[in-house]
Amino acid sequence: MPVCHRCEADHNVDELVRHDRRGVLLVHCPTCECLMGRYRRHGDRPEVDRLRDA
Repeated sequence: MPVCHRCEADHNVDELVRHDRRGVLLVHCPTCECLMGRYRRHGDRPEVDRLRDA
């Protein structure tokens, strides 16, 4: 179970607050709203894709 480093509360993974921002997943503590993690979403195509198919 993840423990918040600010308020030291234990939470189940299902209780954490998640925000999806442009291919980055932000995870917050539901008690004190402290940022607990930032994760890149792999496999998503970027909004500005300048690669051309050959």
